[in-house]
Amino acid sequence: MAGDFLRNLVQDRLDAFCDSKRAELIAISEDLEPIIDYTQVLLSGGKRFRALFAYQAFAGLSQQTTPLTKDSPIIGIAAALEVFHAAALVHDDLLDQSDTRRGDPSIHKKFQALHEKHSYAGSSERFGVAGSVLVGDLMLSWSSEIFGEALLRVSNEEIEANCRTEFSKMRFEVMAGQYLDVLEENAGPTKDPSQAVARANKVILYKSAKYSLEAPLLIGASFAGADQNALRMISNFGIPLGMAFQLRDDVLGVFGDPKVTGKPAGDDLREGKRTVLVGLTLEAAPKPVGKIFEELLVSGDLNQGQVEFMLATIRESGALDKTERLIAEHSRSSIEALAALEISDSGRKALADLADAVIHRSK
Repeated sequence: MAGDFLRNLVQDRLDAFCDSKRAELIAISEDLEPIIDYTQVLLSGGKRFRALFAYQAFAGLSQQTTPLTKDSPIIGIAAALEVFHAAALVHDDLLDQSDTRRGDPSIHKKFQALHEKHSYAGSSERFGVAGSVLVGDLMLSWSSEIFGEALLRVSNEEIEANCRTEFSKMRFEVMAGQYLDVLEENAGPTKDPSQAVARANKVILYKSAKYSLEAPLLIGASFAGADQNALRMISNFGIPLGMAFQLRDDVLGVFGDPKVTGKPAGDDLREGKRTVLVGLTLEAAPKPVGKIFEELLVSGDLNQGQVEFMLATIRESGALDKTERLIAEHSRSSIEALAALEISDSGRKALADLADAVIHRSK
């Protein structure tokens, strides 16, 4: 119930922000309305893990009892994290050429459809790319705006500075991780396959684990006034949990139920993603099989039979079982770190419940 209450507050904050931006955009030109339409739809979905982890770290360390509203500073911070995440999704879908997001067309596909609907001149695909880049950039700007507004209500300069430092580090690290991901998809076939897992681990550390869980936790803890020792302990909890989070995502990206994930089965394979799951497969599969698997991964244009072959190869190589063991190992490390964290009992339970949801999710 507490989670639903927080999600609703964050949604209310996001809707209020979008409503204000809709008015500003339409005042410039009604042609800008699709920007806020597509943005608001994207911001209406998702699991809100980043918002929830940031809030629970703050609540557990500050033990603040002031009633929450959508205008509370911590709700603004949580909302800013969700907008940043949505911006990253827009750009990620474009980079991965992913056509769907949460069962709906990706933003670049929505702009492409808009071009086709109105029979605009030029390439509908290029229009879709341009629209999604601009919307993603705009959402990055809006994320900073919401975050800055929340911090205006902080009277402690050290807390404000620490929050800004963590927010800036998050933005820097996820962009670095995103580039490493793009690089690996393109350069991976030319590199030593025995190092594929190590390279994939670095990608998920910076592209996902730190930004998805460690950063929200650190921002929430910093907003509570946590000292450096507490922040280190928060990282000890957040990083292995973030690794487990992304490894679970990698499994779902290949074996997840499309009706639940909103993505086609084997979508990560079609996109050529070089995940830990894929790296383990390439390491363990017999060379002739691994060569075919690699060729299919590079081609991207897969029929159902080829996808089934790749799924079978992953299973038979033992890569799926190894990935599940890695998820379990990271999860244990995270829970052990949480047990050592100096936090309220209610905060520890809330974070433990969130960790369980992250580890055992189906989408």
